Amino acid sequence: MGEKHGYPGSDDLLRAMISSSHDAIFAVGRDFTVLTWNPAAEALYGYRAEEIVGRSVDVLIPADRRADQREMVLLMESGCRIERFRSRRRHRDGHWLQITLTMSPLRDPDGTMTGYTVVARAVSTRERLESSFQALLEAAPDAFLGVGDDGRVVLANTQAETLFGLTRHGLIGKEIDKLLTPPLAGDIVPVHEDDPHGPTAVAHRADGTTVPVEVTVSILPTDDGRIRCAVVRDITERVRAQERFLQLQAEAERAHIEAQLQRTQRLEGLGQLAGGVAHDFNNLIAVISNYATFIAEVAAEEGLTEIAGDAAQITKAAQRGADLTHQLLAFARREVVRPRPLSLNDVVADIEQMLRRSIGEHITLDVRLTGGLPSITADPGQLDQVLVNLAVNARDAMPRGGTLTIETCDLAVDRDYVAGRPHLRTGWYVRLRVSDTGTGMPPEVIERAFEPFYTTKPAGKGTGLGLATVYGIITAAGGDLSIYSEPGLGTTFTILMPATDAQPAEVEEPAELAPADYRRGTILAVEDEPALRDVLQRILAGAGHEVLIAADGPAALALAHEHPGHIDVLLTDVVMPHMLGKDLAERFLRVSPGASVLFMSGYARPALASQGTLDPEVTLVEKPFSKAQLLAAVQQCLDRPGPGGVCHPVA
Repeated sequence: MGEKHGYPGSDDLLRAMISSSHDAIFAVGRDFTVLTWNPAAEALYGYRAEEIVGRSVDVLIPADRRADQREMVLLMESGCRIERFRSRRRHRDGHWLQITLTMSPLRDPDGTMTGYTVVARAVSTRERLESSFQALLEAAPDAFLGVGDDGRVVLANTQAETLFGLTRHGLIGKEIDKLLTPPLAGDIVPVHEDDPHGPTAVAHRADGTTVPVEVTVSILPTDDGRIRCAVVRDITERVRAQERFLQLQAEAERAHIEAQLQRTQRLEGLGQLAGGVAHDFNNLIAVISNYATFIAEVAAEEGLTEIAGDAAQITKAAQRGADLTHQLLAFARREVVRPRPLSLNDVVADIEQMLRRSIGEHITLDVRLTGGLPSITADPGQLDQVLVNLAVNARDAMPRGGTLTIETCDLAVDRDYVAGRPHLRTGWYVRLRVSDTGTGMPPEVIERAFEPFYTTKPAGKGTGLGLATVYGIITAAGGDLSIYSEPGLGTTFTILMPATDAQPAEVEEPAELAPADYRRGTILAVEDEPALRDVLQRILAGAGHEVLIAADGPAALALAHEHPGHIDVLLTDVVMPHMLGKDLAERFLRVSPGASVLFMSGYARPALASQGTLDPEVTLVEKPFSKAQLLAAVQQCLDRPGPGGVCHPVA
């Protein structure tokens, strides 16, 4: 053979090249038996040559991919070469490998295909991290466009396709000036301060319509030149909300609504807006934090400490965002609430020592509790938050020291007392009064004290959410709060909570986390946000569960009818198009009466009862949840299903 080609020993040289290659190289016959097997294939798959040669290549291929393998052979018969496609293959010890394959036809001197050759290599850590980055880009809720120096689009994500009404093929190569007005110029396209009704930028859709957008531009230098990266956010709902807010404000001014009612309506409008923003951010934070966890896990496995550290910083930032959204939800009265009858005196006594540490030694804490008070119905954790926020607010008002006084007593509220307070009813109440001897507040500050993000503190010293959170918690619990303050004399917050005849309930011990050898089951997950569906699939499947995924209620019911086996848990979002989570759960339990139901939501309503408390039969995993929180909740559903198919893990 060597002399025929004019290179003596060329066959030996070819065998030596294949044997020394770092890529796994082997040949497969038309009957799918392995013909040759180089040392790199032994290292990659774990089989020695004498163990695999002569056996069917199907031992390496997942059962659900073997039909694809046959189709590839047909393609190669027509002269095609299968270039660098990614797939899974089974190692000799049973674990799955992520590999990249190149397949070429193997022909005899007459040109007849006798089999095919395969070149395989393991997917690198860099490739896996690049895939994770691409997943993050696709999971972003905003449209993303990369624009070259020639002004044409070179990169786009799925949200860009949706926003502009074009396929990715239609976007790539399109002039950016035909998509956005005005053209991209500096780093940021701002909103005109003299035009509060709309943004300076609009997106032009393929159907001829326009969409108001907010555009942020950054410059990314690459080997192929400079790319302008534009993040385009659809702010249609924001503009509509702003227009509606201005309309309501004008109507209030024309009608000369009394000051107290006007203030309450403004807070309600801000609460709805804040709750909507918090809900959307909870979905976004859940995606960001869990993908950061995925990256950290891969980096830890590969020993990439720097990348693992970066992922940890992303997780910390996401947690700070989650804390802010919880405060916004509390203000908007959409926070998940778990109330129980309790003693307000016990709540104050339990947190007293922590308050003393929080306010510092330069401030005297004077606690005056009236004995024999009736119970109130509230979430003890939220009352702790109220006391801490008021104490911190008082501390900041007394930089040179002073006295913080906390008092409790009971109070009968009559018609004269409720005059001018539209949300307060007559009856028996427990009063909490928190007073300080600080700088006090002028009337214009009192008027806006409960608005979110309003603060008189220097930049970086406060978020403006402390008093807004207190307002949301107290009003959601059916209570009332008021401020009395004078500059230089201090401030007093008066909180009234409805009294109840119920006795204080015992605190339930938190459930333990699931053990490492937890039980696996079949989970039907329903979520209308595509990025979160990907997160749920990855977390649950990675934990060994069989996962069925649906985008809405009708699709979930169809899956439940078609699935041949038993479904253990329905994991469903609360608010979805076409069918709410509660309605889905009721219909699902008719199909699978032995299953458990676990709800998840970025905000409480309408999973809550009319009083704003969590229904006893509703179990809720709050967004944004972590991987561990979700798996623990699912595990408790699998271990301890409740009566009627509803489990009771701690959300």
